Formats: sequence, C-alpha cells, structure tokens
Amino acid sequence: MTEEIIERLEEYLGTEEFEYEAENCMEELDESGEGINAVLPLLRFLERHPMADISMTSAVVRYMEQFYGRGYEKFLMESVSRRPTVHTVRMLGRLRNAAIEEGLDGEEFEDVLIDVLNSEAEDEIKDTVREMI
Repeated sequence: MTEEIIERLEEYLGTEEFEYEAENCMEELDESGEGINAVLPLLRFLERHPMADISMTSAVVRYMEQFYGRGYEKFLMESVSRRPTVHTVRMLGRLRNAAIEEGLDGEEFEDVLIDVLNSEAEDEIKDTVREMI
C-alpha cells in the first residue's frame, strides 16, 4: 500500500495537484493502518527529491509528524544523516525546538543538523540549517 501511494506522490510532484493528491494519499495511508511503518518510505521519497517544493504544512509532513514520540525522531535523524533535504532539516529543526520548549536540550537533533553543514548537501539546505541554529 505504501509503495503505491508513493508512486502516486512521485507522479504528482511538481504539479499544481500535488497538495490535493497528497491529502488523498495520506488519508488512504492513515486508513490502511500502515502507521509508523510508512514513515521510512516517505522519508526516502523526500530524500529522492531534496529540493522539492513541498509545503511544511503538507499532508506528507503532517502524516509523519503524528508519530512524534513513537519512533519518528529516530527515522528522521537517520534520514537527515543519510541525505538531508530542505524539508527534513526543517522537520528536525522543529523537533529541536519542541525539545527545547519541553525543557530538554535538543542536543541530539542539533548535532545532526550541524553535521549537515559539513556534508555535501546543497547550499540551500545548508543555509536552512544555518538559519535554524
């Protein structure tokens, strides 16, 4: 099920219909019961399109963020370490900020973001990280 949905996302990426189709896809994914098992394939989708214009309020991002506190953080940190994207570094920045707001230091998230600055990521991705830290 997850792979079929990602194929649809790939098909609509870059079109005006993407957000509408993403909403439909994430609703189907939610109803399928895939749960957190869909997070890694969705992160891999983002990794294949590091500079894609996907809104931070996108259904794709919201779907993954619903698993905060249930393993999503680990998958996201691994994804950013593997292949940072504009969206995944922003998502990790949000986790860092949430940790700080909860009275935690957010250091583990910040360390991964700092590593992006020393990676071969695109300049725009590095600039995004610099703005956050």
